[in-house]
Amino acid sequence: MRPIAVLAAAVALLTGVPTSSAAPAATPSPSSAPSSPSSPSSQVERMVAPASGNLALEGLGFGHGRGMSQWGAYGAATSGLSHAQILAHYYPGTTLSSRGEPLLRVHIRADSDDTTEVVHEDGLRVTVPSGSAALPGDIGGYPVDHWRVIRQAGTLAVQGRIAGGWQNVRIGGNLVHDGPATLYTADGRIRLVLGGTHREYRGALRVVGVGPAPGLATVVITTMQSYLRSVVPQEMPASWPQAAVRAQAVAARTYVSFERRANAGRWYDTCDTTACQVFDGVADFTPSGGVVAAYEHPSGNEAVDATAGQLLMYDGRPAFTQFGSANGGWTAAGSMPYLRAFADPYDGVVDSQAHHWSALVPLDRLERAYPSIGSLRTIEVTRRDGNGAWGGRVRRVVIGGSAGAVTVSGEEFRSVTGIRSTWWRLRP
Repeated sequence: MRPIAVLAAAVALLTGVPTSSAAPAATPSPSSAPSSPSSPSSQVERMVAPASGNLALEGLGFGHGRGMSQWGAYGAATSGLSHAQILAHYYPGTTLSSRGEPLLRVHIRADSDDTTEVVHEDGLRVTVPSGSAALPGDIGGYPVDHWRVIRQAGTLAVQGRIAGGWQNVRIGGNLVHDGPATLYTADGRIRLVLGGTHREYRGALRVVGVGPAPGLATVVITTMQSYLRSVVPQEMPASWPQAAVRAQAVAARTYVSFERRANAGRWYDTCDTTACQVFDGVADFTPSGGVVAAYEHPSGNEAVDATAGQLLMYDGRPAFTQFGSANGGWTAAGSMPYLRAFADPYDGVVDSQAHHWSALVPLDRLERAYPSIGSLRTIEVTRRDGNGAWGGRVRRVVIGGSAGAVTVSGEEFRSVTGIRSTWWRLRP
């Protein structure tokens, strides 16, 4: 089994969170953020392209800065705040409420080959509109090791794999079926084949035709509890203080509840990638059954169970609980009244490279992204949001070159350069 520390290291590359269970030493925040927001700054900051060929930048925060800072939740927990107090800090105006735990429909974008394939086990069943059947352990005397659902001319076919290849089986007397098809097991766990990996999920797999044939999508139907047991350790190391992990559990539960309500008319509620929340099921296995990676964690399970049913509500609906790795000492305003811009005393209590970072950006990366400018000569920051050190997050950048100039948003500049946030300056 791959240890949780290694899994946390993989998460750290994506989210900027630490891999160690030990809390780093606390250090003062470098942001020196003022106590109240100022007006957006339009003072031009001009940088001449350095002879080194690299822009040397320093920055604050990792991610968009809206809602809860995960590093800030860590700092708040070490400062003695409960998970309810952490949530009230980052989502002011919301109410912590207890609600039910619905089933979720999670689109598995990791399964993108227009085929849903599962490992055979005793008790495996399939349901289609025309009927339901137990899937046999053999076809014509030959043992079946895998089953799959494919789409043929707009209909679905269920096939078993034997030594001679894939064979169609009749369900309810039919070889092909209108969708959807649902695969489920007696023990409530099912292994989906993803290339050379067998990924185990709690729940059932629904197969849905999407777009023209052979378009097919795989959806996991699972409980909120099972979903969060996988999500929480992927979004925040479960080895962090329990108050922070519980805050993450409530934020994740509320976020998917917001998505579920917004997507009520769609064939899925949420997805399994960073576009939604990272959901990798229970564990990955080799074809021979060896554990490759485990995605649940006892401390994460404890946080999910301790906060069962808890949601942040606003105006009678689940809140849009955005969260990110670190805000650098000041949150960014979002699209909701409770996603406010304010100085955050907890992001920076625990030192991290997510809070305060440096980067070298090759000039030719910008030249390749914007070939119309020619050779890059200047970078001008023409607008910031006015919140915190250096005038706050960058909103507008003018990139000038030998053949012309382009004006881009701070977010586009961040995306093109690969830096951690829009809050940066030329490194002194």
